Order: sequence, then C-alpha cells, then structure tokens
Amino acid sequence: MNHFPWLTIIVLFPISAGLVIPFLPSTGNKIIRWYTLGVCLLEFLLITYIFCYHYQFNDHLIQLKEDYNWISFINFHWRLGIDGFSIGLILLTGFITTLATLAAWPVTRNPRLFYF
Repeated sequence: MNHFPWLTIIVLFPISAGLVIPFLPSTGNKIIRWYTLGVCLLEFLLITYIFCYHYQFNDHLIQLKEDYNWISFINFHWRLGIDGFSIGLILLTGFITTLATLAAWPVTRNPRLFYF
C-alpha cells in the first residue's frame, strides 16, 4: 500500500499555485494565462495519473485514505479518501477547470484578479 499523500497534493497544489499569481510580473497577461493553463493541465494530469495507477477498480470501499492530526488540542484531523463515486467527480473537476481556463483565454482586462 502506498502512503504518499496524493489527495492532499490534489487539494493543496492549485491553492499554492494560485498564491504565486500576485507575484508574477504585470507587464502583460500572457505570463499569467500560460502559468494558469500549465497549473490546470498539471493538476488534470496528476488526477489522471492517480486514477489510472493508484485507484483499485475492484475495491468499492474508500481508498487512498489520509488522516493527519492537524490541531491536536481540539482534536482536528485532516482526513481525505476516494470512493467509486467521487473519483469520477474529481476527474470531471480537473477536466472542466482546464476547459474553463481555455474558455477564459480572451480575457485581457486585469487577468491577475481574474485567474487568482
């Protein structure tokens, strides 16, 4: 069993990549658009990789479980897992996010706020 935190990476990668956008140069919107498209494509490829190589189709229980003690004195945990229903929705979210980024390609007014 692989204990690599795949689901945490899927959740935190776009958030951390979005936090970089305000620091990108504002001398045009090409850099911001290409950066956002690259992040979306990388996220979609990562989700597809996890779906193809780490998800077991014959197991209908929750898979890729993660449980981290986040704030111990109030017993908060960071718990993630995928079942058969949610993996399709996760794939769909990655695909639609990439399509939405491509559909927003003509946006030229204040792209830093738009893509952030």
